[in-house]
Amino acid sequence: MAFRTSSEDFENLAEINITPLVDVMLVLLIIFIVTSPMLVQGLQVELPRQAAPPLVQKGAEPIVLTLTRDRLVLLGDQPVHAKLLAQKLGPLLAGGPRPVYLKGDQQLPYGFVMEVLATLNRMGVEEIGMVTAPPEER
Repeated sequence: MAFRTSSEDFENLAEINITPLVDVMLVLLIIFIVTSPMLVQGLQVELPRQAAPPLVQKGAEPIVLTLTRDRLVLLGDQPVHAKLLAQKLGPLLAGGPRPVYLKGDQQLPYGFVMEVLATLNRMGVEEIGMVTAPPEER
């Protein structure tokens, strides 16, 4: 008849079964993979199509302004009223000159684009890049 000592009992208790932990982590990973594309809301901006070389980024990270066909201005991903654009851009430009990339829908009225460009000019922005899409292959 074999007797167990108390040290053998403690060795058995020290083993951790990680299989349930791995199962839960895999389920969470699958949930995040499935739901992450749903968290990004698409914004329809039909960029004009032109053949242009890519802009060379030098120095500071550029500021991206998106103008939708509904005359909505987005600073990065945040909507901004056109009249409050100068107030929102002020702190971003306070650290020094930064380039601004303008993504405007091709159906947007020219006058609205000029209003935004005039605001950028008053703010002292010297580098403005116009973002286009590559032309379609025929």
